[in-house]
Amino acid sequence: MVVELAAIAGASFVVAFSGALMPGPVLAVTLAGTRRHGFWFGPLVALGHGIVELPVVVLLAVGLLTVLDNVWVIGTIGYLGSAAMVWMAIGMFLQTRRAEGESPEGDRVRLGATGSGVLATVANPYWYLWWVSVGAVLTAGAAAAGWLGIAVFFIGHVSADFVCCTAVSAGVTKGRRYLEGRVYKGLLVACAGILLVMAMRFLLLAVAKTTGFEIPLPWA
Repeated sequence: MVVELAAIAGASFVVAFSGALMPGPVLAVTLAGTRRHGFWFGPLVALGHGIVELPVVVLLAVGLLTVLDNVWVIGTIGYLGSAAMVWMAIGMFLQTRRAEGESPEGDRVRLGATGSGVLATVANPYWYLWWVSVGAVLTAGAAAAGWLGIAVFFIGHVSADFVCCTAVSAGVTKGRRYLEGRVYKGLLVACAGILLVMAMRFLLLAVAKTTGFEIPLPWA
């Protein structure tokens, strides 16, 4: 059980960290707000992001726990989730070809840090797509371990956001960015590779669920 929970937490952290690294509204308000308000702006943005995601995870888990015995539901989630992971990985590879350190930044932050995190989250269309695809896949896997698995999944997920936003804030307040140049590109490539492996795993599991044709996975 401990190993299973550790795997859930690890997968949740890696996938969430992959998404947090990509330029988007949350990263933008973190960069802009930290320059004006200091280091703690980043962690508080992550707090706002997590506040929005908690009810999403709970509602998604409640729904999944009622249909986990339906192979076609789980299979469909697996197909959609694996496709979304491949799409995310391709986006990361393409991002490495752009200018080093390139990232969107808002001109100003009109709300407090936590409120900015909430607004940046709900205003991002990609966030909704992520939760109905990749998020649903990971939540379904966590739900197999019950509510404890779901709790571990959520902790791993929000931890990645806190780590990323805190690292960005630390870099900005010290007059430099840690997540740029070769380091940033290296992280993107590594995360993209992990996403491709996970996408293959979920795809093969979905095939096994819906067709009965099972291919042994050396990393499963």
